[in-house]
This record gives sequence, structure tokens and C-alpha cells, in this order.
Amino acid sequence: MTVTLIWLIAFAVILFLALRAWDGSLGKVVMRRIPAALQLGGDDRWVWSIALAVLGATFIVNPISMLLTLIILALFYWIAKRVGCWLMRRVKLH
Repeated sequence: MTVTLIWLIAFAVILFLALRAWDGSLGKVVMRRIPAALQLGGDDRWVWSIALAVLGATFIVNPISMLLTLIILALFYWIAKRVGCWLMRRVKLH
């Protein structure tokens, strides 16, 4: 119960701060970083602020699990990139 309460409070605070900072630098940074296919075109601030709030609150409550997940995702990305480069060298494109 305590962890859930801490998560909800952290979520609310991060959501409030993200929505407040959206018109400033946060919105510009997010829109510059995400691909055009993921940009909704309308009011993206609610979708991306909620996503950032969920990630931030989870990171506050469970930082070790989040760090291990990020390390595993980075490792998978690195392996996929290396294998992709190796396969592209092996494939004859003529």
C-alpha cells in the first residue's frame, strides 16, 4: 500500500511538472527526439507527459529494476545492431 501511494504521488508530481514544462523546453525536446510516425499531430502533451510520468514514478519506486531493464534493452539493441551490420556485410546486394 505504501509503495502504491508513493507511486501515485510521484506520478502526480511528475505529470504536473511535465505538463507545466511542455510549452517550454520539454515539448521541443520530445518532439525533436521522437520519429514523425509517433507524433500525433494534435495535442501530444498529454500522451507524452503521462508516459514520462509513468516511467519517472516507476523509476522512483523501483530504480534497480528499471536500471536492469534499461541495461538489458541496451544490450539487446547493441547485439541486434552488431548482427545487422554483420548480416549486411554478408549479403550480396547486386
